[in-house]
Amino acid sequence: MKHFYDGDGTDGRLNNLEVSIVPGFQIAPHVHDNASELFYVVSGSGEFLDDTEWRPIGKGMAFKAPQGMTHAIRNTGDETLILFSTFSPPIR
Repeated sequence: MKHFYDGDGTDGRLNNLEVSIVPGFQIAPHVHDNASELFYVVSGSGEFLDDTEWRPIGKGMAFKAPQGMTHAIRNTGDETLILFSTFSPPIR
């Protein structure tokens, strides 16, 4: 992960980072109790777990995981999946 902005650099409003997932790997299902997470797919393809349903994602798509929702991301393609992830409010 590569961090671009943190809560200190945004007056406590958000943090933003780049996430890379190699083919065949995933970010396991998890929940953020105190923040929503917004995503933008820079390159690659995969699937996003939206509570109980896996949905396809690809380059140029944006999607979100509202506060308290179980979510995960897996790379189902043959190239590295790169996303921008933004949390509001920021998490540490």
